[in-house]
Amino acid sequence: MSSPQFDIVFRGVRAGFDPELVKNQFANLFKLEPAKVDRIFKSRNVTLKNHADERLANIFVARLLAIGVHADKLPVERLPSKAIYLKDSGEVATDAHPMHQPVEFLYGEHIRRIPFVFNGSGLEYLKLWLVNLLACILSAGILYPWAKVRSLRYFYQRTHLDNVEFFYTSNPQKIFLVQFALSLYLAGLAYAFFRAPLICLIGGVILIAVLPYYWLKRSTFEQQHSLYCDTHFQKKSDLRETYKIFLLWPLIAVLTAGLAAPYAIFKIQQHRVESISIGGYAFSFSGSFKHYLSLLPSLLIAEALSAACLYYREYLPFGFSVLLVAGLWMLVFIRWRVTLVNLQWNSINTKLGYFVANWDLQSYNALVTSNLILCIITAGCYWPWARIKSARYKSERLAFFANQRFAKWRRSVL
Repeated sequence: MSSPQFDIVFRGVRAGFDPELVKNQFANLFKLEPAKVDRIFKSRNVTLKNHADERLANIFVARLLAIGVHADKLPVERLPSKAIYLKDSGEVATDAHPMHQPVEFLYGEHIRRIPFVFNGSGLEYLKLWLVNLLACILSAGILYPWAKVRSLRYFYQRTHLDNVEFFYTSNPQKIFLVQFALSLYLAGLAYAFFRAPLICLIGGVILIAVLPYYWLKRSTFEQQHSLYCDTHFQKKSDLRETYKIFLLWPLIAVLTAGLAAPYAIFKIQQHRVESISIGGYAFSFSGSFKHYLSLLPSLLIAEALSAACLYYREYLPFGFSVLLVAGLWMLVFIRWRVTLVNLQWNSINTKLGYFVANWDLQSYNALVTSNLILCIITAGCYWPWARIKSARYKSERLAFFANQRFAKWRRSVL
């Protein structure tokens, strides 16, 4: 039997040590730039070394303690090895989701399951949320981009994969300029709706025509400012293809009363995944359209019952009709949300590994229902806890199955 392996995880500065002096010694020890050292010391969950034997791990921890750094050695979970195949028949782990697609790439001999971890807390996020809310109210919404960036950074940095957190590095000023221009345009449309309906109609058509371009620029901006292991995500997408995917197919879905919606969503998810890469490794999408057909029955039932309530509105109490229709579409939303998340994540592959998501209808329905009820009862004050619970649910039900190439890539970028 091989000797146990350990990961060395950074936990912060020891009590009684000068943080600046510790940073300098740490930078000299690892030959790192100050910016990278600052990022490590802010995270408190960075893996400094992977797969060290026990003797080397003890030496490593002792050396760090001597310069004032607290570090833990965590045993590496070993999974059974797998033979090398060009294509496998799907994940065979006990927690694998049945919708997981076959892996289409050559992967290493050892597969390691790495769960996503979210360590945010409701009380911690409440403080940030209250400051954001107060800033938006006092500034009449002008500071909304700053509030949005603060919130995104919080959720990014509280999400970890293999003891490494994500980062969001966007500049709020760039978001503010786009947000301000969009707000002015929408305000102009609202004014024209009462004074010049024809101008409002033309302006609405122009807005719809510009939305795919706006989405492309926005998603490219967000990916370029999202980091993992000090590596930016990249997005490459053709403008013509973006218009086809995000304007033509949604329009066809609307004109067909939702009959084309499954195919439109399939094409959108495929396009979104295949346009993203990280560290030179592109994401691929192995999903099949036939799995998306399961979305159609619930949509058609909700449409038929909604039309029936509208047709028989004279015979049904108004409150009953509203509650029935709202409840129907809430159930459709929950079902679609669970199905689409599983379909998307279980179809994403890279040469570094693949993802497995196992959302289920019952648990997600309980989460949404409880969050909605508590937010209503507390007049919205429960919202920070609702967001934290949702983020924790997402991370607990998503894992990355990494191959040996992932470990080599990690060592090359950290």
